Amino acid sequence: MGYIPLSSEQIKVALNATQLFETLEGHRQQARSVAGSMHWKRINGRDYLYRAYSYGKNQSLGPRSHETEQTKVQFEARQQAYREQESQLRDQFTVHSAYIRANRLNRFPLAGARVIRALQRQNVPFRVIGTNALYAYEARAGIQFQAEHLATDDMDVLMDARQGVRIVTNLKRRSLLSLLQSSDKTFQRVSSSPYEFCAANARGYRVDFITQGGDPMHMNDFERLLDSDDLKPVTISSLKWQVSAPRFEAVVFDERGMPLRVHTTDPRAFVLHKWYVSQQPDRQAMKRARDEDQARLVATLLRNELADLPTTRAVNRIFPHTVSQHAVDALDDLDL
Repeated sequence: MGYIPLSSEQIKVALNATQLFETLEGHRQQARSVAGSMHWKRINGRDYLYRAYSYGKNQSLGPRSHETEQTKVQFEARQQAYREQESQLRDQFTVHSAYIRANRLNRFPLAGARVIRALQRQNVPFRVIGTNALYAYEARAGIQFQAEHLATDDMDVLMDARQGVRIVTNLKRRSLLSLLQSSDKTFQRVSSSPYEFCAANARGYRVDFITQGGDPMHMNDFERLLDSDDLKPVTISSLKWQVSAPRFEAVVFDERGMPLRVHTTDPRAFVLHKWYVSQQPDRQAMKRARDEDQARLVATLLRNELADLPTTRAVNRIFPHTVSQHAVDALDDLDL
């Protein structure tokens, strides 16, 4: 079958750690309200209260008065309470991570997890696709895929070319390469080609930036927004289906046992796309075999473990009818 169900103990540990992580995520939504600092600034012999933000903006909140003094006191109290709760939650994760490791739930490659966190800190929109999506599917289904289905030394990061302006804006004058290097300083371009789309770290772990598009040898509008010496997401025509597919997310655990929210595509779209590329004659034979194997594996998972997924026609509307029909005919467990 290609996977085994989690034990009752593993399920309990995973659920407890996931709930704690969701508490932390909710807590961090308050971060903007306590960001920066407040200070007094003397202007023409009078004190004014200013709110300073980390990105350089300063906002006047008015001259010194009982009200502005209370505003400063209350802000600093909220800020202190926020920091204390953050510290307490992080301490609890240290305990939970030990349970995660003891129950062999620490699955997601650490190098990839660090890259995802670096992108998330900048609010860069993206999805993880390919083999690494299987970690999200298994977490949602309460199973573990056998190791041979997960073995990979790279990660595919899908970026929607239509969101190019938002991506570049959120990078805040950084490059995709420097963002990778913030997670691991050993990441370097694989080659000196101006069309390079991937980087690898000292251990050989690769991150490939990909996007939807036509001719990969012609620069699209998204690429033009990036620095001339930055990594350029390679355009692949069939990714237009993945970009338009419904979103899917799950909390997984990296090799240290720390939680990570992974955003990917609906597993039904995964199956159709994997099946499609497995049938392309210009794809390497070993990759075709692996693509077909993963398509069959996730189709089985959908029938047996993910039958509760909301019914949607979105996947059928995205993929050409011939692609969907051929996949359904070939994969006994797939029913769209």
